[in-house]
Parts: sequence; structure tokens; C-alpha cells
Amino acid sequence: MKGYYLSALHIEERQEEKQGIPLATPLLSASGLVEISSHLIEAQKKLAAESIFQIVDWIDAVARCWADPNDSIRQEAESLLPRITGDSLEMVRFTLNDLSKHLTRPVLLQLLEAEIGDPTLLDQFRQKPKGVGFTRAFGPRLTAHILPGNLGGTALFSLVCSLLAKSASLAKVSREEFLLPVLFARSLEKIRPDLAQSLAVLTWENSAIDLTRALFQKADLAVIYGGEKTLEALRKEIPPTTRALFHGHRLSLGVIARESIQKELAEQAATDIALYDQRGCLSPHLYYVEAGGLNTPIEFAQLLAQSLYVSSYQLPKGTTSSEEAAQIQQLRGTLPLKGGKVFPSPSGVDWTVLYDPDPPFSVSPLARTIWIKPVEDLSEIPAHLEAIRPYLQAVGMAVPQERQTEVVLSLARLGVNRICAIGKMQNPPLTWHHDGRFRLLDLLRFVDWENT
Repeated sequence: MKGYYLSALHIEERQEEKQGIPLATPLLSASGLVEISSHLIEAQKKLAAESIFQIVDWIDAVARCWADPNDSIRQEAESLLPRITGDSLEMVRFTLNDLSKHLTRPVLLQLLEAEIGDPTLLDQFRQKPKGVGFTRAFGPRLTAHILPGNLGGTALFSLVCSLLAKSASLAKVSREEFLLPVLFARSLEKIRPDLAQSLAVLTWENSAIDLTRALFQKADLAVIYGGEKTLEALRKEIPPTTRALFHGHRLSLGVIARESIQKELAEQAATDIALYDQRGCLSPHLYYVEAGGLNTPIEFAQLLAQSLYVSSYQLPKGTTSSEEAAQIQQLRGTLPLKGGKVFPSPSGVDWTVLYDPDPPFSVSPLARTIWIKPVEDLSEIPAHLEAIRPYLQAVGMAVPQERQTEVVLSLARLGVNRICAIGKMQNPPLTWHHDGRFRLLDLLRFVDWENT
């Protein structure tokens, strides 16, 4: 199979094998990437002329295909993704079903209306409801993407937003997480091959700086996901005339009031931990649990361990790397020596609950490993998060309504950009402000026409 997507252009390939799967990967050069960019810019003219509602219907048709277990590309995803990514088949099926729900016509129209009000601003000049004259929204001719290697769904949403902005996309994907974006592009081509020519999904080694530099050469906008070192290196390669949006490393957690500790909440927390094997920026690393209630923080840790045991059968865990396993085993051995307590899975490292009385935030090694830290009062929590303030993303919250306002305000001031119920952390609406920003609006340029 092809480990990339490129429509209407021939490219040299190399044959290799990944997890026993024969794979064709592209042989790229800097000049070849510039030529691909030119082709995409030309193809974008067709996309730009299309009605926004036709583009929405196009994406919706892909979502309906992915929701169909009998669809050939859906079946290919179920067959190959577990082998390539190490995810369990159950996790792959959950991911595909979840993505299909978020890419339907009603959800896409909700996103458009939430961020720009009138979707037809992408089609024509419209009278300003306030102010003078008319206005219209334009997307970039070409968006260069460097997409994340931890979650394929995040990569798809980045490509979808570019399509809604009527922008061609040239995407570099991870060699470990290339398949989902490639299959998405192939699904688009199956329905509208003419519009799919505005999309290319390619992969190359991070060390090939000349290729990465060429990726940005003709782009109007760069959308980049990565860790701090990656972002720092890439900033130097982006031309000063190319606008850039960066999405860096983020951390999420949960906050539980003393009144809320119960078995049902532990089950909901286990869902947040188990989904995507804790790899996403919305995955909780830690729960702060308030003491002084009928049930104690350590009792919540026990309830959570029981719930993770159940989750390991309902939604089996994927492959755990040797590095992750070694780190987890080390924590299991050292935490009791520091006054903590470990609730491990009965065999292996399927999941681990680490109860630690020391309150400062601790980063999880992931792979369904979660910290539980007690606090005397919820008001203490912001001080423990100050050191990670720039990295805060989401907080799952279980707090009585009469106490919520104060807690929410303190977290929002600290830098958190999404607060939701525990059990919903991994299921944000498409209208969520990712990293506190707009998903679509940030891609657009507005033109005002003062015809007076």
C-alpha cells in the first residue's frame, strides 16, 4: 500500500516494510516539494470556487463512509491501524466511530456558524451587520501542515479546517501515524477526485531539513504541532512572510471535590484515562482529590483502580514501549518508599494508579498511568499548577454546582482553556477553542469592501 497521498502527480517511490506490511513511501527532493506546492496552488482554484455547503457535504459523505463497517477504506483502517500504530482493534473502532460523528454536516455547520457567523462569507461578499460596506473571508491558497504523531484524529481536524477555509494542504505526517490522514485523503478522492487534488499527505525524516524548508516555501500559512524543541527548530525555517500557528506540548488533569467521590465518578475518570491510551493533550495526567468527605482520596484511588481493570477488558490497551514500561515499573518501586501507595494492574503494566501525598504536579509516563494527589481544599490547587502554567490545556471537573464558579475562575485565570465534566475530557465538541484559539477563524483573512 502507499504510505502517502498525492493525486495526479507521479512521484518516485521506495519499497519498505512496516510491521510486516509492504509499504511504498515517497522519494522526495526539495525541488519536487516546490513543484507539488505549485500543483496544489493550481488545484486550490477549483476548491476556492466551490460553495462552502458543497465542501461541507463532501466531508460529510466521508464521515458517513467511515461510519459504515462495510466501507472498503473503513475495513482497511481496521485491518492495518492496529498493526501500524499498536492500538487495539477496539480502540481503532472507537476512534473511527468518534471521528465520523464529528465530521457530519450539522457539526461542521455548527463550527462555521460559531466562528464566522455566516458561512457564505467564504463564498461571496456580504453586507456587514455593523459598520460600513461588505466583507468576505478568504483562506490561504496553500497551508503547510506538520501534523502530530500521537493522535491521528487531531491531524484530520487540522486538514478538515483547511478544507473549510478553501485552502489547499501540503501535510507532513509522522512515519508512525501516517495511515489515518492517508486513508482520509483517499476517502475524499473517492467522492470528489477533482477537489482531492488540493491535498497532499507526505512523510520524510525529521533530519531532512531541506525538505522541511521547501514545505514552507510557497505556503501562505504553516500549522505546526510538536514539542518545544521541534517548534524552536521549525521557527527558524519558516519564511518571515509565512504566517504560522504553533501547537505545542500540553498537559491536562482532573479536579475532584470531597462531595463528588463515588464509584460512578471513578468509572468516568477511567474512560478519560483509557481512551487513546492517554496519548492526547486532553488525557489526564493527574487528579487532585479533596480530603474531608465521606470517602477519602485514597479510597477514590482504589475505586479508580477497579474501574481501570474493567476498562482494560472493555477497551483493551495497545502496545506499551519498553521505555514506558521501564519508567512505570520504576515508579511502582520507588513511590512506596516516599510514603505513597501503588495500585497496579494484576499483570504487566496495563494500568497503574499512583497515590502520592506530595501535592506538586507530576507528569505521568502515560500508558494508562495516573497520579492521585490529595489536597485539603480545592483552593490550594492553583499554587501546585503554577510551575506548568504555560502548558495547561484541559481540566476535568467534579465539583458541586454551588462551588464551581470560584474553581472555574481560578483555573481559567491560571491558563486552562477547557473545563468539562470528568468522563468528557476526550470528547470535546468541534467548536472547542483548541489551545484557547479558534480552529477555523485563525486560518482566515478578511477583506472589507467599502463601496460608498
